[in-house]
Amino acid sequence: MPETKRVALFCSDLDGTLLGLPEASADFRRIWDSLGDDRPVLVYSTGRLVEDAMRVIRAGGLPEPDYYIGGVGTVIHDPGAGGVIPDYAEALSEDWDLAKAIEVVRSFSGIEEQPAEQQNECKSSWFWHDASPADLDRLRAALDEAGVTAQVIYSSARDLDVLPRRANKGNALRWICGKLGVPLDEAVVAGDTGNDSSMFQVEGVRGIVPANAEPELIEAVRDLDAFRARGECAAGIIEGLIHHGVFPQHRS
Repeated sequence: MPETKRVALFCSDLDGTLLGLPEASADFRRIWDSLGDDRPVLVYSTGRLVEDAMRVIRAGGLPEPDYYIGGVGTVIHDPGAGGVIPDYAEALSEDWDLAKAIEVVRSFSGIEEQPAEQQNECKSSWFWHDASPADLDRLRAALDEAGVTAQVIYSSARDLDVLPRRANKGNALRWICGKLGVPLDEAVVAGDTGNDSSMFQVEGVRGIVPANAEPELIEAVRDLDAFRARGECAAGIIEGLIHHGVFPQHRS
């Protein structure tokens, strides 16, 4: 049976979540648009930077959101206000040294820098294939030793992000909910990889995990309020939104 508690805000990852199966993405758009003025606030939270996220949602036929969380939680963009929210960005930049973070990461072998379009002032992104937990612990220790106030996020056995310690998708979600006055237990999140786990870990939120989710996310949400869908990508998200009472149970 669908859950009946109000959902005031829906925050979803893009790649592998709302994108990945074009027919399912089109179904999501159709049902979302049919909700009219009753639909929740829509937030896209992605590892992509905002301009790139705008491009892929238009190419994928997804609805325009009310907010973007870009760069794994390093930037919040308000399309209605015309750009990046500066208060959030300023809060992240305290005690953050991008140049030193890059220097530390480059001292490790087997790591390749991601393209420039994946980087910003608070996001240093790399490819590091099949890094072990011990590898990641060594990197964290090296950053600490160098005095870099940072966190390490690793997903899909490849994607490495080094960010300011307060920057992640979960903290960005908290910030938006606080700005809008949305109680956290009226927010539903969706994602498929480890860099989405901080959203699910925000106290009070409910989650949707599609069937194609990475093992790292499945493990992270094991004891949390997360609906495990049978469908992949947007098909699973539709299932979850029915479960949470956002989408009608019987849809045409």
